[in-house]
Amino acid sequence: MNDNYDYRATFDFSEADLKAMERAVAILEEKFAILDDFDENDVPEGLPCYPRGEVFIRKACEVILRERDVFEDDDDVDVDEIRGHMLSVKQLSPLLTRLRVLVHRGESNVRDLLWEAREASMLGVFALRHMRPGLRELPALIEAMYFKGPDVMRLLPKEGDTSLLDEDEVREARGGAAGEA
Repeated sequence: MNDNYDYRATFDFSEADLKAMERAVAILEEKFAILDDFDENDVPEGLPCYPRGEVFIRKACEVILRERDVFEDDDDVDVDEIRGHMLSVKQLSPLLTRLRVLVHRGESNVRDLLWEAREASMLGVFALRHMRPGLRELPALIEAMYFKGPDVMRLLPKEGDTSLLDEDEVREARGGAAGEA
């Protein structure tokens, strides 16, 4: 990332911006909630569903439509339903591509921001360790700075709030081994 970049302005969103983004995400969640849960294990490995599948479906639709008399009594082959699915694919694909790029850029930016903030915080803790060695928070800060626990739990904003930690960190902080339930 550019060392001259002003990180403080990176995510300077207004309340209106945040509410609009929240509403957009809520709409997507609502629309996708009607779908069955997706399990990658349900799709046979190597099944060419996307994007090759789209080419196949479009060509198959042409042939099925041309030969529709074969499918008059077949409830499983409905060209209108296939076309409806393909219209949804056509509408969603560009949006999903944009969302994937946005998520990737956002995650990359958040990692960079966290790294910059962590480095500055470390410098602050090193200075405090030298200038104010008796501060009661220093042992927990130093352990957390080196990605050690369980004292990281003492650094959380309020008792019991583990939303800033992933599942393994919570288990480790509570005295359990990573991977235990």
